[in-house]
Amino acid sequence: MKFENTKLDGMRREYRVILSGEEIENEIIIAVKARAKNFRMQGFRPGHVPLEIVRKNTEDTVVKEVFDTMISAACDQLVKKNNLGNLATKPTYRFENTYKKGGDVNLLFNIEIAPSFDIQPYEIEITKIVPKVGDKEVADAVKRLVEESPIHEKADKNHKIQLRDKVFYKAACFNKGVESRKKSFSSEILIPATVPEDAEFLKSFIGKKIGESFNFVPATNENLSYRITITSIEKALNVTPEIYAKKRGLENSKALSAAVREKLEQDINFSAFLYHKNQILEALGKLYSFELPQSVVEQEQRNVIATAKKELERKVGGESKGGKRSKKEKPVVDEKFEKECLDIAKKRVLLGYVLNKIALKEKITVSEKELQNVIAAEINRNQQIAKALIDRYSNDREAVSYKKAEIIEHKVISFLISKARVTQVEKTKKEVDAIVKKLLDD
Repeated sequence: MKFENTKLDGMRREYRVILSGEEIENEIIIAVKARAKNFRMQGFRPGHVPLEIVRKNTEDTVVKEVFDTMISAACDQLVKKNNLGNLATKPTYRFENTYKKGGDVNLLFNIEIAPSFDIQPYEIEITKIVPKVGDKEVADAVKRLVEESPIHEKADKNHKIQLRDKVFYKAACFNKGVESRKKSFSSEILIPATVPEDAEFLKSFIGKKIGESFNFVPATNENLSYRITITSIEKALNVTPEIYAKKRGLENSKALSAAVREKLEQDINFSAFLYHKNQILEALGKLYSFELPQSVVEQEQRNVIATAKKELERKVGGESKGGKRSKKEKPVVDEKFEKECLDIAKKRVLLGYVLNKIALKEKITVSEKELQNVIAAEINRNQQIAKALIDRYSNDREAVSYKKAEIIEHKVISFLISKARVTQVEKTKKEVDAIVKKLLDD
């Protein structure tokens, strides 16, 4: 196996690898002998078929396996021999000539190395938001909580369903008038404090008693109809904050107000994180400048363009009749648009390398338990698509890897915020939401 450096172009390297005919032939013979031990053919005892016959019957498969093994070994030797360090992407190769028995085979390997750079001091200056929550805001939130998440108790058969009640029901499904047991189900629903005017399904529950029914036809499929039967009701109680607190396991209304204040502050901190993160990333973008792997940037640019196109199409005006969009409605993607996407891609790739290197230096990792807890929390927050999320994280390793990278990024940003020189400023939830909206719009 011989190596020749044929081209240097920035972070890209091209090498010619020569696999000699003798090497290839030796590996093929070894592979054929291994197969011959268990090869079966009529007229011969198992394992006693002549090698030339075994080779003739298995050569295509054997040659492929031999080249796969030799190419993988060549790649490993290439990286090690030339001290290429970390690679930006998986090496690619192409054949310069076709394999002929006994002849040499030339391969051209394209390798792109990852950037090398030093970590700069972490002392970044940022403006840090401190939650500002007033007493009136807390009192209003407590009032909403008592109203929108009421205490319930089991209702008797004479109780008529009212706003804020929790209702348990059975839905018998009929497909063109024929009952479908497979599509029938049991469920529960909380009637909100305010029912939208067009919410026919919710409105149909109001005033019903246990055992009463109503018919419902979904707008998505007029062939189906449901017979909704009320099985039990938990009525909402009108209680004071003091009683509400005790029913929820808190000492008194003061403890309830404290818990609500803490939740409001958490909400502000959660929203403010994006503002802090943006400052950190902007500062890192100015601190670092190094050459980037072209193929990685190109792939990221394609991702940015695809995302931007979808967003532009969404903003153009939605879908036309029949779910199709006319040519006039499609956004124009010109050279300026692609240049803007390229700039975004370069920034993302650079910051990705910086954050990853900081994570390695500071030993910032994600345990399997942390990862599973985050995934479980995401599934619990999105019950409507819970099954799709479970399938995705169970069957798509790339999705799990992406989630893991997302958690590490969050940890690194939090670490850098903790190391930053901060100027604190108080902001209300409304003020923070306005700041975040502007960031997202930009």
